[in-house]
Amino acid sequence: MKIAHVQVIPKLSGVQQITLDILSGLSNTEGPIEKIVICGDLIDNDFVEIFKKQNISVIPINSMKRSIGFHDIKCFFELYKLFKNNSYDIVHTNSTKPGIIARIAARCAGIKKIVHTVHGIAFHAHTNIVIRSIYYILENIATLCGDVNITVNKNYTKYYPFVKTKVIYNGVDFSNLNPISKTNNKGIHFSFLGRLDEQKNPLEFIEAVNIVLKEYRGDLRLRFSLAGDGELRQDCQSMIEKLGLTDNLKMLGWISNKDDFFNDVDVLCQPSKWEAFGLVFVEAAYFSIPSIATKVEGIPEVVLDGQTGFLYSKGAGQLAECMLKYIESPDMLAITGNNAKEYVTKKFNIETMIKKYSQVYFDKF
Repeated sequence: MKIAHVQVIPKLSGVQQITLDILSGLSNTEGPIEKIVICGDLIDNDFVEIFKKQNISVIPINSMKRSIGFHDIKCFFELYKLFKNNSYDIVHTNSTKPGIIARIAARCAGIKKIVHTVHGIAFHAHTNIVIRSIYYILENIATLCGDVNITVNKNYTKYYPFVKTKVIYNGVDFSNLNPISKTNNKGIHFSFLGRLDEQKNPLEFIEAVNIVLKEYRGDLRLRFSLAGDGELRQDCQSMIEKLGLTDNLKMLGWISNKDDFFNDVDVLCQPSKWEAFGLVFVEAAYFSIPSIATKVEGIPEVVLDGQTGFLYSKGAGQLAECMLKYIESPDMLAITGNNAKEYVTKKFNIETMIKKYSQVYFDKF
């Protein structure tokens, strides 16, 4: 059996990690499985090596890009030729852009089973209304070319009126995470972790930190950090300097060792403007870290308001209010943190995710 996953960016972020976990976790009880990842132009040589170690081949297609352009026509024909010549049994597409082009190409090439996972939507509220409408129409047309449509949250199912959509939550391999018991240092460390871009909205976190420091007059030791990198890095640095937060808010850059990071954090703060799922919430929760996050898209299914953290609607002021709740009642850290670990361990483990995708692939769903 040949199974090919299609995605745009050849960099091991959230979607790519899920692909790696699914393919590497598949059992050969149904017979030998040839596993392939088809992606855009390679920008990270480590990406190929990571998949190669799990016996997964990587095929780059230079015309597959995130941006819209005439290269998409070339991409369609290259995918069609690839699908036709290799006779894959299953083509599994991920996210909007490859999901549209690759599903149609796979159907034209006569692929036996076409699976699509919606890891995020391009027609969210922060997209131009014209672009949003075009993407929504194309997405639903492409859905008719697929056999199985999957979303990573229940909220997204409302966008697919023409097909039955399954929900399979993302799972995390908790065996790769190593939490340790934290000593009471009479303080709280609030941190942001993610790409420094418009979606993850790090500037709102910085603004909220400024509000907290202006309002709190107690003796509790407060620490703040911003972990990640991206196109807003310089904007974040400038805002920190402008607000005089250089001594209070540390920029940590990319995190290579998640154990060290999470073992030093007490509360995760993620002011995302849109978010399909958020693996970072699950990873943090395994370290008994509650999260403060926006009440958008799939987040309320991963972070339970008042139980495993706090959700807010929008604005730095509301984020600051949630942070102050923990500052004023530090005992809530242990309660919501323990709730978070119990919740994610049961609901978002890698074994359940792989089992459900295996059922989809092998017609046992």
